[in-house]
Amino acid sequence: MVERATRELFNEIKHASEADQFMTNMASSFIRTNPAEYLAELIQIKHVTKSQVIRRANLTPSIGYQYFDGKRRPNRARIIALGFGFQLTLTELNTMLKRTGYAVLYAKDEWDALIIFALSQRFTLNRTDELLYEYGLGTITDED
Repeated sequence: MVERATRELFNEIKHASEADQFMTNMASSFIRTNPAEYLAELIQIKHVTKSQVIRRANLTPSIGYQYFDGKRRPNRARIIALGFGFQLTLTELNTMLKRTGYAVLYAKDEWDALIIFALSQRFTLNRTDELLYEYGLGTITDED
């Protein structure tokens, strides 16, 4: 099946007179991947181990494995930390955020902007947290 463009889906929603009209037509276009499923996909794609990702994401093993097993749902900041754990690019991290139901990084938000910068510079999570802290914005690992 060919994936429909977001703009096309958006227009269909805007021009529908009833919710049923677009919900039925668009059912196969909705993203329904839960975080644990997407993390499992990334493990295969990136050829890394869960323990490597958890360590690089500065997560405690018990919480990290709960995310991978689907026993806990990571919040947006933890998804970003996991993105650093997988060593994702900005595009890959934004895809991860979308696929797990979170907003992509937004350049007009100062916290997000520094993360975008850090990803562009290939900073580690620790260096990114230092940068955020320097600007008085907390850290990724502090966000809950």
